[in-house]
Amino acid sequence: MSNPIPERVVNYNVYDDTDKLVGISGEITLPNFEAMTETISGAGIAGEYESAIPGHFSSQTIEIVFRVLMEKSFSFMKNSGKSLVLRAAQQSYDVAQGKTQHRPLKITIRYQPKGLNLGTLSVGGMTESTNVLEVLYIKIEENGKVMLEYDKLNFIFIVDGVDLLGEIRRMI
Repeated sequence: MSNPIPERVVNYNVYDDTDKLVGISGEITLPNFEAMTETISGAGIAGEYESAIPGHFSSQTIEIVFRVLMEKSFSFMKNSGKSLVLRAAQQSYDVAQGKTQHRPLKITIRYQPKGLNLGTLSVGGMTESTNVLEVLYIKIEENGKVMLEYDKLNFIFIVDGVDLLGEIRRMI
């Protein structure tokens, strides 16, 4: 029986469609899934609660930090309809087998440019220029299995193989 303990991301690369991006600093801030909600209160309810709207989330962004200001920072500002793909190797330790294992992680994102922070200019330092991209589509695959697929513009929200908006899509 396998009993893996998730440990870390060993390393990753970022691709803009098919081109490998270089000059990226160590971290990329991934989007946050914060459900849009409505406060529910009224007769027969002891107080109030936040009711989540299925498959509807607040604005989602991804931030890409480059070590120095470069041409790619500006090309992200053009809405060219390209995809961004993050490919990572994740590591876990399998207790039952007594060995370290690795599994692939792939994150595909379609976006619109939202902002560019040019960073700082200093002698011997990095500018840490940051592109902020609005996420319109995201698909997360681990070891070839789709864990999440979210497409805001096509009303698709699939989590662990279950289409959570499928029935609603059929109704409307």
